[in-house]
Amino acid sequence: MAAPDRPPALAQQGPGAALPREQALAELLALAEAASEHRERRVSEATRRYNEADWRQYAAWCDRLGVKALPVEPGTVALYLTDLARQMRPDGAPRYRASTLQRHVASLARKQFETGGGRGLGQHEAIADVLGGIRRLRQERTRGKEALLRDDVVRLVGDMDHGTWPRGITAARDTLALLLGFATALRRSELAALTNGQVRLDRTDGLLIRLGRSKTDQEGRGALLAVPFGVHPTSCVPCAWMRWRRLLAAETRSARMRLVLSTDVPDRWAHLCHGFAPGVADDSALLRAVNKAGEIADGHLAGESINALLKRRLDASGYRSDLYGAHSLRAGFVTQARRNGADVRAVRKQTRHASDSSVETYDRDHNPLEGNAVTRLGL
Repeated sequence: MAAPDRPPALAQQGPGAALPREQALAELLALAEAASEHRERRVSEATRRYNEADWRQYAAWCDRLGVKALPVEPGTVALYLTDLARQMRPDGAPRYRASTLQRHVASLARKQFETGGGRGLGQHEAIADVLGGIRRLRQERTRGKEALLRDDVVRLVGDMDHGTWPRGITAARDTLALLLGFATALRRSELAALTNGQVRLDRTDGLLIRLGRSKTDQEGRGALLAVPFGVHPTSCVPCAWMRWRRLLAAETRSARMRLVLSTDVPDRWAHLCHGFAPGVADDSALLRAVNKAGEIADGHLAGESINALLKRRLDASGYRSDLYGAHSLRAGFVTQARRNGADVRAVRKQTRHASDSSVETYDRDHNPLEGNAVTRLGL
């Protein structure tokens, strides 16, 4: 926790003062502590961890060279970035990408502000010039993952073993993870953190997902995402949710086994989405680990586990999993929606991107014919 703000200086107390001086000072100190806690909450836990790790690395570098870490000096930071930029991995690739160097600058800028050094470190000419030179020297392209489109996701679902025990348990979970991740365009951390209480089935609109704090909503205003009933059972997200929820609600191993063994191959699936949804504790994790014996854990999957399960399914279906990651589902949502005629505003309603330009990046990388005059050449 950051040190509390310094309370305001007390005025010379006159006869009309409502509180004794000591009591007023204690109350102001308590308020300053609370104000500091509110400021801390504006930054996500993941960002805070990065900030702390980046600062420790910079401070250790300064100690090694006998340079003062505080105050944070732009010239020193420029030398630090230069040192990081020349470090290489065993395969010859840079150890730190330009985007990682930029994150280090942001972390140091926060430390500069917290220690009274003001703002603007990232815009300082010495730092901006070094970062610009590094990017130009490397000619780095933003590293993005390939998009997974609707047919790709359906193929992954179709290739799973849904009716065999205990593999069917994992297949039901992975089907929900992939379809829900694709249809909601959630980031992997958001998908992994969902509780059962955040997801409910509406008989008209389909699945409704209530979100809290996110990367672009640090103040936690929240958002409501909707996923309609699907046309085909294999791509129907409410059906996938219902199948997994019934497994979560099953009280015994034999009950879960019966559910799995009664599951047909995907080509023969019928809709389950308008059936009975059994009760599950609202505060329990939606997506959970499953062991080799088919036992379902209580805790949430980690965000990296979403990435890992996707890669396993890609490998099993003959894709090059190194070209894809959990972000491929989010990228696939944007790409598929844009190819199907959705405008940027409609896309942002689901993705919650902060600007149109963020969505247009996907057009450039995954949908190059969108708005491109080459389609008017009559070739």
